[in-house]
Amino acid sequence: MKRLLIVAGVLVLLVATGTWLAATDRLPISFSPAPPEPLAVLIEQAKEASLIESVQAPGRIEPFTVVKIQAEVSARVMELGAREGMPVRRGDVVCRLDSRELEASLALARARRDGEMFRLRADQRRLDGLATNLEFAKRELERRRALHASGDVPDRELDTAIERSRDLETTIESTTFAISVAESAIAAAEAEIRRAETALDATTIRSPIDGRLVTLNVEEGEVVTGSTQNPGTVIMVIADFSRMLMHAEIAESDVARLAGGQTALIRINAYPDDVFTGRVREIAVRGTDVPGGVPWFRTEIELDMAGAPRLIERAGLLANVDIEIASHAGIVVPYQAILVRPIDDLPESVRNHEFIDPTRTRTELVARVVNGRTTLTPVRAGPSDLSHRIVHAGLTADDLVVTGPFKVLETIGHDQPVRRRGDVEAPAKDEPSAVQVVGG
Repeated sequence: MKRLLIVAGVLVLLVATGTWLAATDRLPISFSPAPPEPLAVLIEQAKEASLIESVQAPGRIEPFTVVKIQAEVSARVMELGAREGMPVRRGDVVCRLDSRELEASLALARARRDGEMFRLRADQRRLDGLATNLEFAKRELERRRALHASGDVPDRELDTAIERSRDLETTIESTTFAISVAESAIAAAEAEIRRAETALDATTIRSPIDGRLVTLNVEEGEVVTGSTQNPGTVIMVIADFSRMLMHAEIAESDVARLAGGQTALIRINAYPDDVFTGRVREIAVRGTDVPGGVPWFRTEIELDMAGAPRLIERAGLLANVDIEIASHAGIVVPYQAILVRPIDDLPESVRNHEFIDPTRTRTELVARVVNGRTTLTPVRAGPSDLSHRIVHAGLTADDLVVTGPFKVLETIGHDQPVRRRGDVEAPAKDEPSAVQVVGG
């Protein structure tokens, strides 16, 4: 009984309290949740500017002129006039080969020629004597014929005179043939001498260009093989570093946009602080097959060494190139500001935008910032460079767009409260501000 009285008293007290609060307008009618915390984002300003569209590719830096010095004779290396890495001048002796055997061959060829010349002179003098004898024999034959006609010379003497003339004519003919053989032998000997002299000259190897010895494949005492018709052992490689090329590997999807004379910016891994300029010189007609990969096209880019920030004295350096293929002007935003979203995931107000193509499943847009809230805005985006992209329609100069962080860009929604991250969190010392204006 006592417990029931206590409960009844509490109920009466609660009713009385509620009546008093209602009478004094102190009873809460409804409860509102706390507003969401604005999302901290990176914001940048769109601006009218110029953008250079480029094609990127890796490659290697090589000298414009590279000469392989190959053996033209088979002989032993007797002396090397330069070592790897040393500079050489045109005409410098860079290698001497053993010439003793070739000198002996040359002496033998000359002796053979001299012998043939002596035989030729002997046959020529003999021919002169035979011609004189034949002339005398023909006159004697004419006299014998006249006397034979008058009956003063018997038939036997006339026949002897005729046989004598015929014998001399045969001897002259054979001697003339011998002279022709000797002349041919002399010509062959002269050719053999020239070949021996050429081979002997090939034992002294001189640099054909000014440059630097980049590869040495032999040492003194080694035997090299080769001939003047088929050069053999590569003794060394000399390169001219006054002109340099980049052999770029252009992707198949980009090669159609290249043309001779286009400007290129080259960054060499070995010189990270320097940027070299150059121009497209030659584009391969046939692609290089890559097993299991995409073909690429070898493209030569000549570096401007006159205006280069430094000399390049090494071959085969890895590099990357940006080839400028076009210049565009318009509204420019950072590349990451252009979002790609499924159309079905967008609010209805965004899906009805004139830039949305209903035949496609995804669309490009940006997250504009208007009065502290996001507005997903479809855009018509165009070409890009390494960091920015042109927007043909959908933005105006001075529009603010969200540019990061990356994880926020993946999920940021429409009509979402945001704040510029820099307004709350000051940049670390020596770090650039998160908000940058793109422009020229």
